[in-house]
Amino acid sequence: MTKPGFTKFLITLVVAVSAHAQINVLTANYDNQRTNSNLHETVLNQSNVTTGSFGKIGYFPLDGEIYTQPLYVSGIQIAGATHNVVYVATMHNSVYAIDADTPSSTTALWHVNFGPSVPSSVLNFTDILPEVGVLGTPVIDLSKQIMYMVSDTLEGGLPVYRLHALSLADGTEQLNGPVVITATVTGHGGGAVAGKLVFEPGIHLQRPGLALANGLLYIAFGSRADMDGFHGWLMSYDATTLAQVSVVSTTPDGFGASIWQAGRAPAFDANGNIYVATGNGDFDGSVNFGESVLKFSGADLTLLDWYTPDTWSALNANDKDLGSGGVILIPNSNQLVASGKSGDLFVIEGNSMGHLGPKITSTVQNIQANQTGTFDMALWNNPSGPILYVQEFRGNLDAYQVVNGKISGTKLTEAVAATQTNFAGITISGNPSTPASAIVWHTTADNTTSQQPGTLHAYDASNLSHELWNSNLVPADALGRFAKFVPPTVANGKVFVPTFSDELVIYGLLSGGSNGTDAGAPVVTAVANGVNFLAGPVSPGELVAIYGANLGPAVPAGAQVDQTGHLATKLSHTKVFIDGISAPLLYSSENQVNAMVPFGISSSSTTVIVQNASQFSASVTVPVVPATPALFSSNGTGGGEGAIVNQDGKANSYGDPAPRGSIITMWASGAGKTNPAGNDGQIALSGSLPTPQLPVTVMIDNQPADVLYAGAAPGMVQGIIQLNVRVPAAASTGQVPVVLQVGTYAGPNTVFVVLK
Repeated sequence: MTKPGFTKFLITLVVAVSAHAQINVLTANYDNQRTNSNLHETVLNQSNVTTGSFGKIGYFPLDGEIYTQPLYVSGIQIAGATHNVVYVATMHNSVYAIDADTPSSTTALWHVNFGPSVPSSVLNFTDILPEVGVLGTPVIDLSKQIMYMVSDTLEGGLPVYRLHALSLADGTEQLNGPVVITATVTGHGGGAVAGKLVFEPGIHLQRPGLALANGLLYIAFGSRADMDGFHGWLMSYDATTLAQVSVVSTTPDGFGASIWQAGRAPAFDANGNIYVATGNGDFDGSVNFGESVLKFSGADLTLLDWYTPDTWSALNANDKDLGSGGVILIPNSNQLVASGKSGDLFVIEGNSMGHLGPKITSTVQNIQANQTGTFDMALWNNPSGPILYVQEFRGNLDAYQVVNGKISGTKLTEAVAATQTNFAGITISGNPSTPASAIVWHTTADNTTSQQPGTLHAYDASNLSHELWNSNLVPADALGRFAKFVPPTVANGKVFVPTFSDELVIYGLLSGGSNGTDAGAPVVTAVANGVNFLAGPVSPGELVAIYGANLGPAVPAGAQVDQTGHLATKLSHTKVFIDGISAPLLYSSENQVNAMVPFGISSSSTTVIVQNASQFSASVTVPVVPATPALFSSNGTGGGEGAIVNQDGKANSYGDPAPRGSIITMWASGAGKTNPAGNDGQIALSGSLPTPQLPVTVMIDNQPADVLYAGAAPGMVQGIIQLNVRVPAAASTGQVPVVLQVGTYAGPNTVFVVLK
């Protein structure tokens, strides 16, 4: 048996264990487009959004990441009282109604869950981790007091989409919902059988926000990173009966043309016509419309008009989706704006879109806003002329003005990037009668690596070089993990910001100049595997991530090792009791604690309780299974490139692939009980290395690999195992999946190794 060796790479791994460094985002309905949202806001302005006056006033713990924009509704009757409510949906298939006027509360007005989310491993997809639940932002019908949304649930091992209609008052299903989403159109494109193209939930994502117009709901679908035989789909449903009315595919006789729009909902004009933009795919100007901006009749989804740049083939060949930024309609005009990965910004006449043609025509304007691509944009209907705010890919936030229907090719103003942000969220707030009060709210993160802490910025909307405030200026204002593509919601003097930290962070005017996030009793919202971050059963010795509120200190505390060589069971004022046993801790913060499950827990279920100072959370019961294996990834997300060291001691990557037939080293958790019995919290030493009781197998590229060693990792806490594995000589080159199995329990297939 090959003995494990300690490498410098373990230092990086310890950091990855310390905190779940994930973060992602999505867009909302934005009144059916992300234009000058919340311009009736009268409380926040450029005078009071300053350090000392404005900051973090609360956060609400949730059970999953937020890819949807929060939706705010005032004056809702709930349990006999009137509330201003923020509605938030998560990727764990939950919806929360939160009292917007009590930002320090951790108790929901109501909360519903739609059932098991779809693990990313089932979708063979690592752009979104660890699960897919409610991905597209819901839409609300105030007249009906109903919120509509789409869930993705795992049923019989397969994804199933459902359309829900929930009461705003209590979250109960209305209109005889939910209904399963299915669709079929005539066609001979990829996946068609006998002239029929059937919608396949397993290869499509409901990425855009839902839209509501003409008494109908509109739901759009795109691909999973352009994998498999995908198409773009647009469906309409009766908003009263939830019966399907119309369906259209953007490539019924071809392939591709997702409608994803970085989460932006479809846009509507005054006549109820619907506009969307498509991504990579086939184009023939007849029925297949990749790389196009499309105008449909809202009544029956008949195609009325369209524009496709004559460079579509090059866009398609180079993954330059025209549809990455979606569509915005310019108020009080017949014009619309579209942007894409090529960095082009188009202004198109909605009444005469031009069909296939050059970038600049009598009905199409174009400027090269940047050379790197656009996913995020917003529009402020400034009285002196609409202003478009465009996020450069890993670059600046730029503003361009439209005057007399013409867009200027010269930047009006820009905010120079402090970080290389790819997928920002942008919202504008202000008083329409006082343009000088307008603020651009901008969420950013360093996206050169995955899953990073985010920052909320506030800029003068007329002069982006003038930053009013940001959440990094005061430690107590820290945002948490960045959620990509999701804009903040600004309402009634507060800013509601989604995160990938399983929490909605709330900013507003400070009371007495102090931060308003006073701690109450700990609240536990989820107990997840600390490697792949999927909630579910736990196993003896597993690393777990516990999410909630008031769990620990505002300034996070990292692992401590005592004189006996054991991890501390108390960090700051935080302790975790699992099965009544004080668990070893690796990390503690307000909203997350990472702990090692004691090896001696019960065999069927256990309880989790968090103590913070003198206060205790309610007991949470969690199932127990013999093993919950999961491999560490290099970026700490549980997916993508594995935390793998090649035989030459270099970290595995595209730049340093492992030779087939060589030995690689990996790390994992969730292998269960060991021989000899595990010692809770002990740092493993080279002379005493427990190994799993259950057999350990590894598949690389769907082929069995020779496991040379599987056991405790020297220098790391017991419960983290090291695997030395010989790569099968017949494995494919390039990126291939790695799957760890312990006994009969297999981990997800979301980690890969790069081979040569």
